[in-house]
Amino acid sequence: MKKLFFSLFLTLTAFCVWAQDVDNDADADPTQPRVDSILALITPDIPDTDKARKYSFIGSISDSPDTVLKYAQLSLDLCDKSDYKTIANNHDCISWAYYIKNEAKMSLSHSMKALTAMLKLNDKPQIAEEYIAIAKCYHELNSKDSTFFYFNKALDIYTSLQDSGYMAYTYRSIGMVNSDFDFNEMAAEYLGKALTIDSIKNNRLDMADDYLYLAQAEHNNSEKALAYLKKSVLLFDSTPTNDSYYIREKYAANQKMAIMYIRLANATDKKAYADSCYFYLNKIGVQNNSSEEIEWNIYTWFCYADYLSFCGKYSDALKVMDNCGTYLSNGEVNKTILTEYYKRLADIHKATGDYKNAMLCFEKMHEYKTAYANDSTLNVLASFQTEQAVKIHEAEKRELMSETRRLKTIRTSLIIGLVLVLAVVVLIFRMLIIKRKANHELLYKNQMLDQQNAEILAQREEIETQRDVITNQWHEVDNINKKLIDSINYARRIQYAAISLKTEVDKVFPQNMVFYRPCDIVSGDFYRVAQCGKYRVLIIADCTGHGIPGAFLSMLGISALKEFCATEQDAANPGTILDRMRNFIKSTLVSDLKDAIDDGMDMTICSFDLEAMEMRYAIANQTAFVIRDGEAIKLQGDRMPVGRYIIEKEHFTTQTIQLQKGDVVYCFSDGIQDQLGGDLKNEIGEKFLRRNLLAFLTANYTKPFDTQFRLLDKTITNWSNGRPQVDDMTLIGIRI
Repeated sequence: MKKLFFSLFLTLTAFCVWAQDVDNDADADPTQPRVDSILALITPDIPDTDKARKYSFIGSISDSPDTVLKYAQLSLDLCDKSDYKTIANNHDCISWAYYIKNEAKMSLSHSMKALTAMLKLNDKPQIAEEYIAIAKCYHELNSKDSTFFYFNKALDIYTSLQDSGYMAYTYRSIGMVNSDFDFNEMAAEYLGKALTIDSIKNNRLDMADDYLYLAQAEHNNSEKALAYLKKSVLLFDSTPTNDSYYIREKYAANQKMAIMYIRLANATDKKAYADSCYFYLNKIGVQNNSSEEIEWNIYTWFCYADYLSFCGKYSDALKVMDNCGTYLSNGEVNKTILTEYYKRLADIHKATGDYKNAMLCFEKMHEYKTAYANDSTLNVLASFQTEQAVKIHEAEKRELMSETRRLKTIRTSLIIGLVLVLAVVVLIFRMLIIKRKANHELLYKNQMLDQQNAEILAQREEIETQRDVITNQWHEVDNINKKLIDSINYARRIQYAAISLKTEVDKVFPQNMVFYRPCDIVSGDFYRVAQCGKYRVLIIADCTGHGIPGAFLSMLGISALKEFCATEQDAANPGTILDRMRNFIKSTLVSDLKDAIDDGMDMTICSFDLEAMEMRYAIANQTAFVIRDGEAIKLQGDRMPVGRYIIEKEHFTTQTIQLQKGDVVYCFSDGIQDQLGGDLKNEIGEKFLRRNLLAFLTANYTKPFDTQFRLLDKTITNWSNGRPQVDDMTLIGIRI
C-alpha cells in the first residue's frame, strides 16, 4: 500500500517538473524544419498561384496555430478566386487554428466558408468532414439544434457512400454529444449503433471506446455501467496500441473502474470491492501524457484517497489530499473539483477527530458548491409563487365574502316571504270568523276592522322597510361591481406597463407598426421587444383564453421571458427559449387538485441580426410572414403550444431566414383572423380568415406604417359591422 502511495507522490512531483518543461517549450513546433524547407522554395519570381499553394501546404502540415493562421491567410490573399480546392483547404486550416485557440465563433465562420468552396467541388467525403467540424463548433457554442443538424448531414453522406468506418465515428460523436447534454437515452441509442458497426468490422479499440461511453451514458445504472466498463477494459488490455488517443482512453476506462469499485465498497462496506479498486489503481498509477489529463489525474488521486480512507489509513489519505491541494492552489480550477476536494478533506479530518479543520473544510466545500447557484432566478421564482399564492388566497376570501352576503340576502328574503304568507293566512282566517259572527256582533266587527286596518298599516311600513333594505343591498352589489371593474382597469394599467412601450419598440425597431387591441379590458395577448447583444428580439404570444385568465397567463409569460431571453446566447437560440418557457409553464401551473393545469400559450420569437441580415426564429402554434417584392413568405414552426400538449416534440426548432432590405416581417395572434363579421343577414357571422388578412398586408406593405394602422383599423371595424370583438387582437410589423 505504501509503495503505491509513494509512487503516486513521486509521479506528482515529476508532473510538476514536466509541466514546467512544457511551459518552457510551449512555442516549439516539431514541424518547423519542414515548414522552413518549403519556405526556402518560395522565391520572388515564382507565380502567385504557386506561392498560394505552397503557403496552403504549410498551413496543412504545421502544428502551430499561429503559423497556420499566418500562411493560410497569405495563401488566401494570393490564390486564384476560382481555385476552390486551395480556398477550401485554407479556410479549413484557419478554422482548425481558431478551434485550438478556443475561439469557436471564428472557427465556425471559416468552416462555413470552407464548406461553401467544398460544395462547389462536390467532394462528398470532404463535405461530410466539414459538417462534423461545424457540428463541433456549434457544440462548443452550446447550440443543440445546429449541432445535431450538421452531425446528421454528415451521417447522411457517409450512409450514401456506405463508409461504415466514418458512420461508426459519426454515431459515436453524436452519442458523446447527447451524453454531454444529459440526453442519456439518445446517447445509448447512437453509441449502440456505433458498437454494432465496430463489432462487424472487428475494430477492437473502437469497440472499447464505444463501451466506455456507453458506461458514461448509463451512469444512473451502476450494474449496466460496470458491465460496459469491464468489456472496455478487457478490449483495451487485449489490443496493444501506440496511439496516444487510445492509451488515454484506456487510462480513462481503468480509472472509471477504480472509482466505481470504491463507490460500491463505501455503499456496501465490502472489502472485496475496495481490493478491486486497488487493483485498477495499480494498473494506471498517475499518467501525464498531456496537460489535458491533469483533471483525470486529480480524480485518480481522489479515488486513491477514498481507498485509503476506506482501509482506515487516514494519515496516508491526508498526505495524498495535501499533495493534491498543492496543485489545486497554483491555478484556476473547476469549482466542482474544489467542492469534491474539500468534502473528502473534511471527511478525513472528521474521521481523525480534527473537528476544527473538518468544519473549515465543510465551509469551503459549501462556498464552492453554491458558487454556481442562480440566486436571482430562485428568488424571482419564489417571490412570484408567493405573490400568486397571496392573490389566490385573496380571491378565495373575496368569493367567500360574496357568497356569505348572497346567502344573507336569500335568508332575509325568505323570512320576509314567510311573514307575508303568514299575515295573509291570518287575515283570511280572521275574516272567516268575522263573517260567521257578522249578524250577531256587527259593532264588534267594526272595531275589529279598525284594528285590522291598523295592523295592515304597520305591516305595510314593515314591508317598505324591508324594501329599503333590499334597495340598499342592491346598491352594495353595484358598488362591489364598480370596484371590480376599477380593479380590472388598474390591472390593465399594470399589464400595459409590463409589455414593451411604444417608445421601446421604436428604439429597437425604428420602422414598426403595433396593432394591439384587448378584447376584455385586460388581454391574453402580449408582446415584448428587447436588445440582446447583437440581436434585436421580437416576441408575440397568445395565451389560453382572454380577459382576466389570459392576463394572468400573460403576466406569467412576461415575467419568465425577462429571465429566459436576457443574453445574446439566449437570443441566438429561440427554440431553446421556447423549451425553457414550456418547462417553466409545466412546472408552475400545477394546482393542488388531482390534475395539472393544461393552459399554455402560442408564441413567436424572432431574433434579428441586422449586420448579417439574418433572422433566427422559433414558432409555437402560430404563423408569421415575410413580405418581399409583393410575395408573402410563410414562416411556420412547430404545431404545438408552449405548455402541455397531447402530441409534443422534445424540442422546439430554431430556424433561420436571410433578410433583404425592404422586407417587412408580420407577426400576429389569431384575434384578427377569427373576428366575426360580414353580412348582417347571417346572424352568427363569418370569420375574417387569414387569407383576407394576408391579402390586406400584401396590398399595403409598402405604405407607411401609420397609414397601414389606420387602414387595418378601418377594415376590421367595417368587417365587424357592429358585432362585438371575439378575441384579443395583436399584429406587429417590422420593416428591414
